[in-house]
Parts: sequence; structure tokens; C-alpha cells
Amino acid sequence: MTRFLAISPQSQCWLFHIALVLNIIGMMLTDLWLPMVVGTIISTYLAVDAWVRLRYVLPLKKQQQQLQQQLDNLRQQQHNQE
Repeated sequence: MTRFLAISPQSQCWLFHIALVLNIIGMMLTDLWLPMVVGTIISTYLAVDAWVRLRYVLPLKKQQQQLQQQLDNLRQQQHNQE
């Protein structure tokens, strides 16, 4: 997932969670229920998506890159031994 490259994943997570809180407060304070409910659903999706990416996807990508580097090193060692 390579979207929203202008800000860091941590900043995205904070931004979407703040947007969710503001939407919920807006639902409590206004009579515009339909737009606020739609905004809350969208904000909830974005907040959960950002949280999952920050908590699970990015560490897995980092671990995958480390494993790939180890594999490349082992292949190079094997090639040098032959």
C-alpha cells in the first residue's frame, strides 16, 4: 500500500483517529445525521486501516526485507564456495 506518501504512517494514524473523534463529536452536536454517519464510517475504516498498517504490515515488510537480505547473503556465500 503506497498511498498517502506525504505524511508518515504514524501521522496518518493520528490524523484518522482525530478525524473519527471529530465526526463522533459532530454527530452528537448537530442534526446532520446522514453526512456525519457516512463520515464516521469512512473515518473508522481509515483509522483501522492505518492502525493495522502501523501495527502489523510495516513490521512484516521490514522483517521480509531483512530475510531477503539474509537470503541474498547466503546465496552469495554459496556461489563463492562453488
